[in-house]
Amino acid sequence: MKIYLNSKWYDEDVKISATDRGFMYGEGIYESLRTYNGSLFAPLKHFERFKRSAQLLGINFKMNFEEFKSILLEGIKDEKEDCTIRVMLTTGNGKEPLFILYIMKLQAPSEDLYNYGVDVGISKIRKIDESALPNLLKTTSHANLMIAKREKESFYEVLMLNSRGYVAEGIMSNIFLVENNVLVTPSIETGILDGITREIVIDLAKSLEIQVAERLVNVDELFNCSEAFLTRTSAGIIPVRKIENRTLFGGEPGSITQILMENFKPYIFHRADLW
Repeated sequence: MKIYLNSKWYDEDVKISATDRGFMYGEGIYESLRTYNGSLFAPLKHFERFKRSAQLLGINFKMNFEEFKSILLEGIKDEKEDCTIRVMLTTGNGKEPLFILYIMKLQAPSEDLYNYGVDVGISKIRKIDESALPNLLKTTSHANLMIAKREKESFYEVLMLNSRGYVAEGIMSNIFLVENNVLVTPSIETGILDGITREIVIDLAKSLEIQVAERLVNVDELFNCSEAFLTRTSAGIIPVRKIENRTLFGGEPGSITQILMENFKPYIFHRADLW
């Protein structure tokens, strides 16, 4: 693991003050990026979301995109395998923010999960309402997510509902369903984070002339859909085999899920704006 802190790179753990407000009060934001074949995936989109989170939390983040990207490129230049990159910003000592970056081996699912799918549970813990915490804020404060995961430890992913009872998102991914050959996903208005891979998969589906509906999703749709899959930066598209005790497929993922999985990498490599 490589760590960047206060303009310096370290090959081992570094010390952060116990009075850092990110540690004491959870006043922090983060982004998780990855590389494909050694190249940064969607760095501008991640930077823009990171900067937005800083503004929402009131952290003075002065770095521009070129500075941000140059630090990431410096960190990955000697890596021989693809990486996960976690970028964090806290309010520091209350006067000067703390910027820290970790580069580690790519944290991606095994190939088996793409072939056989994953099991997904539904949590009784609701997402924090947007009136209390903006859904567009990607914060390091994960207490409600930790409780939701602990409640459903046997599942690969846990879906959460919003305060009105609509399907929102997983604790680490966005959810897509297929209903009558239409690709359905909870809308931003549901109170979800605007996932970058989610956005790209929607664009991909439209390019393949697959009908897409972003809207409120009822819980019963999880038990009546023909296909489902998850999206997140580190993993791309992961097919869902089971939702709670309902099996969606036995042999292989559904046709629309397969089409999107097969076309995902060719599509992102073709888009110059993602690199």
